[in-house]
Amino acid sequence: MGENTEPRVTLPSDPERMKGTHHHDVDGYGNPITLQLRIIGQRRREAEEKLDRHLQDARKRH
Repeated sequence: MGENTEPRVTLPSDPERMKGTHHHDVDGYGNPITLQLRIIGQRRREAEEKLDRHLQDARKRH
């Protein structure tokens, strides 16, 4: 099973954004990449929690 099972976040392909003259931030932190990094971090934390639960369940069974 692949890691990318959730829908991807798509960012607008606004020409003004590409020029850097569009000042509305996608994530409120200044850079659209920040939003992507936050999503990746959240997914990693969720995956680690899921792995921990599975490991704890396996230890209880054996």
